[in-house]
Amino acid sequence: MAMPDVVTHRYHPAVGAWPGLCSLADDEASRVLDGLRRRFRPHLKPDYLARRRSTEQWLRKAASQLLRRRFTEAPGYAFLGDFSHAADPSRPAALLLPLAALPPDAITFTLGDSMSVAEQPGRRVYSLDELAALFASGGALAGFAVSDRDGVQHRFIEVQVWLRSALRPG
Repeated sequence: MAMPDVVTHRYHPAVGAWPGLCSLADDEASRVLDGLRRRFRPHLKPDYLARRRSTEQWLRKAASQLLRRRFTEAPGYAFLGDFSHAADPSRPAALLLPLAALPPDAITFTLGDSMSVAEQPGRRVYSLDELAALFASGGALAGFAVSDRDGVQHRFIEVQVWLRSALRPG
């Protein structure tokens, strides 16, 4: 399997691209989550915000150690590959970006959804070079999807973009 050369950010046009739930105050974030539960995701657990904040704290620390720089903002999230074909009413729009347009020293990857990975004993983030090596080695990424043309993918590679300035056009 070849390493994809694009990433896909899924979002809702009314909210805008690259929202940061954890950058909101608890009461505002809770209102956003309550709206998501009512309209699109009734199964979001009551402790979602606490788990999301804990995951982002772990991600920030792990990314800072791996990339040897300090990150203070929450990351923007994307999928590795072209996931623009999914039908997701909570995030009906897709933004495709070339992977090469993202700064290699400000992106990390998790093999799966970062909230699920954060709960695993061997949790870790990968640099671009490490992920490229996994793709080059062959079977290390068997079972991970890099496109959703064939339906919902439960195992995907998540991209964390640590510099929001890299996500702004021009």
